Amino acid sequence: MILKAQENSRDDIATLEQLARHPQATDVQRQQISDQIRNLRSGDRGEAEAAYEIDLHFGRSPNWMIIHDLRIEHRGFVAQIDHLMINRLLEFWVLESKRFANGVKINEHGEFTTFYDRVPRGAASPIEQNRRHIKVLETVIADGMIRLPSRIGFTVQPKLKSLVLISQGAINRPRTHVPGIETVIKNDQLSTTVNRALDKVGVLALTSLVGQATLEGVGHQMLALHRPITRRWAAQFRLSDTPIPAAEPQEAAANSTLARRRIGPAAASQAAPERHCTNCAVPVSQGVARYCTTQPLFGGAIFCMSCQSNALRQAKLEAARP
Repeated sequence: MILKAQENSRDDIATLEQLARHPQATDVQRQQISDQIRNLRSGDRGEAEAAYEIDLHFGRSPNWMIIHDLRIEHRGFVAQIDHLMINRLLEFWVLESKRFANGVKINEHGEFTTFYDRVPRGAASPIEQNRRHIKVLETVIADGMIRLPSRIGFTVQPKLKSLVLISQGAINRPRTHVPGIETVIKNDQLSTTVNRALDKVGVLALTSLVGQATLEGVGHQMLALHRPITRRWAAQFRLSDTPIPAAEPQEAAANSTLARRRIGPAAASQAAPERHCTNCAVPVSQGVARYCTTQPLFGGAIFCMSCQSNALRQAKLEAARP
């Protein structure tokens, strides 16, 4: 059961795009804003691809509670959990989703390196990120922030498990073992990995199995801990909150007419407002947008080429429901 759907950064991206036109912004700041927009879109895309796998395999089951984009504040610490899955054994699967378009390399020290335009860049370890998230969750549970069920007088303690989901790109693993590296998997391995772990559960552990209503109650308690954040992008990029005036309708129309006269109708059509993928918010061409509008299964939504196959599969599954 999906208690909270995946969010996206559409509003943040719109704010950043407007901020890039700030009259006080320098070229360096505009580049930083552009990098931030790219990171947000990539993050959205990675989380969306992971959420699709999670929702497909576990989202409809009453034996699982699914919470996407859960942000918890406790004792001055923050856990920004991409995806949380809870089952009737009170296993809390904490999932960190990443998208490395050009692959990722992990060395023998557990350090992550990504590549952008073939240039290596150091990246924060998602293994360590998830460990910090789990540490906050452990404190939340220990402090009694959620009411746990009991069996024969004993409180059923949640078991916290970690997985890092990689949606794209090769994973270059070290030859020597690195603690936690077994938790780094590709998105499409999620169901197999979780089911394999469940197959290893002993008979004794089944005595702590909780009912579906109890599971749902625990899930809603976790959801109640969610604390969304509003980012102050202008302050982050050291810019004032000076309003950026939008073009007047008459001025915009005049500019459009002038553009057609100067560059011709064909080029003017290419300069039409940029469209974005409904799922991951990346820009799409006018041709891709036109194609999507001809697909009845999309229901008028626009999807980039990478998201179209998933969207079609999901739409067909919905259409096949009794």
